[in-house]
Formats: sequence, C-alpha cells, structure tokens
Amino acid sequence: MRDDRPFDGHDPPAAVFFYSRDRTGDHPERHLHRNGGILQADAYAGFNRPYTAGRKPAPRVEAACWSNHIVRKCYP
Repeated sequence: MRDDRPFDGHDPPAAVFFYSRDRTGDHPERHLHRNGGILQADAYAGFNRPYTAGRKPAPRVEAACWSNHIVRKCYP
C-alpha cells in the first residue's frame, strides 16, 4: 500500500494483492524477492523468510499492525 498524499507526494495511492493457491512460504518469497523495504503482513509463517537477516538484496523491515488484533479482541 502506498499513500504519499500527507507528504505532498505526486503518485496516486496504491495497494497490491497477490493471490496464491496454497499457503506455502514459497509464494511470499517469490512475490517479494526483488527488493527490501517495509512490509506489513499477518502472522502467517510464510512471511518469515522475507524478514530474515542477511537476505539479499536486503531484509525487509516489519511494519507490525496490532490494530486489527486489538479490535477483534475488544469488539465481538
């Protein structure tokens, strides 16, 4: 997801969704193999490899998001 409007960016907001037929960890690594940067993902173990230290070209930085989990626990 990208939204640079608050920072006076010129690119339009964007979100990306990749569908995979199964839940193997190969899919996230294949989709994300080209670059490093910030990634917000759920706690699914398939996303562990993109966060691995020493990953080339660079490890991803996790942007943790607890808001979803908190809302689920507080509001039935």
